[in-house]
Amino acid sequence: MTTFGERIKSLRVEGKGLSIAEAAKELGIPKSTLNNYERDYARPSLEMICKMADYYSTTLDYLADYKPDREVAEIANAIKKLSPDKKKNIMAIVEGLGSK
Repeated sequence: MTTFGERIKSLRVEGKGLSIAEAAKELGIPKSTLNNYERDYARPSLEMICKMADYYSTTLDYLADYKPDREVAEIANAIKKLSPDKKKNIMAIVEGLGSK
């Protein structure tokens, strides 16, 4: 499993072919700050992570190494398509299951 720092360094070097100074300038941060992110010595703000995702043309999920539970996502998507009444019925069933 790769770390956040390893992922952004790979995106910078292999994806864009940039030096740390070039990438830092493009991101509007000091070189030392980007170096600290890449070495996992510091964590960027959510705003900076979003900026990095845009800059490196990737997703927040990739940067965070987040892998959503596909089964839960499929259930949620199916529920979103239901009418409000059917959603209430589903919630009543779920709440009933939790009380046992």
